[in-house]
Amino acid sequence: MSYLRPNPPIAENLLPLEWEYADDVDFADEDKDNLEALLPICKAILEEWNLFVNESKTEFTHFYLAEKNEVDDKGEPLRGREPWRSSVSLGSKLCSGDDIKRRCVLANVAFQNYKKVWEQGARISLKTRLKIYEAQVVSVMMYNCNSWAASKQLLQKLDVCHRKHLRQIIGMTYPTIIKNKTLYKRCEVTPLSERVVRARWRMLGHVLRSDNNSPAQLALHFAVESQSTMKGRVGRHQSNLLKTICCDLKDRDISFVNTDDLYNLRILASDRAHWRKLC
Repeated sequence: MSYLRPNPPIAENLLPLEWEYADDVDFADEDKDNLEALLPICKAILEEWNLFVNESKTEFTHFYLAEKNEVDDKGEPLRGREPWRSSVSLGSKLCSGDDIKRRCVLANVAFQNYKKVWEQGARISLKTRLKIYEAQVVSVMMYNCNSWAASKQLLQKLDVCHRKHLRQIIGMTYPTIIKNKTLYKRCEVTPLSERVVRARWRMLGHVLRSDNNSPAQLALHFAVESQSTMKGRVGRHQSNLLKTICCDLKDRDISFVNTDDLYNLRILASDRAHWRKLC
């Protein structure tokens, strides 16, 4: 007899059968003093639920863009190297570019851990080796990729790392040459940059279908509404997730300028089958 998971997952005595919790909590504000005042309040409230805040591990991250003439303690230019870019939240760096570089490094380490598997040759079929590679290496490279706001140049680094691994798996490294298209066809895979775009599209669909009062929906509504009601920052253009999503929609000839477009997009995303076809 198959086990049926009760919904909600509670026993007859009303005790939970499993615990679901988040061990990371983020608060955002324009004033650091407000966050410092919130910390003891948050700690007291969470303790009522037997959730304990470790103040020694609490980090305050300041998001800003350094000026052109701003330097660090060593006198080196700080623009593009602001401290927040190296901060890690839920396993990912806050800067998409830095996170992609880190993912490639971690993937190379994971790839070397299975070096003996790749060297087995015909003793382990190519299909099996690629399955192991997908599970143990690609999963590391693609972690949280649906939230990347990365340019095509950055995603190209991901593809380069991916192709390097595939060539070693099939045993065709320098000086032997194989075209990229032939490599993908032989391994029956697609470039990771294309998979990132599809993952971001699926993530957007999940957000649009979520409850209107969910944090993701509220943040998306605020971001779209602020484009027409708030003045943009002065300075060079910056890549962010909203702009990346707007480019994805533009490639599909979908308007995304105001809240009316957001409403129409929610209706479009409600049809899962049609949304998947647009991917």
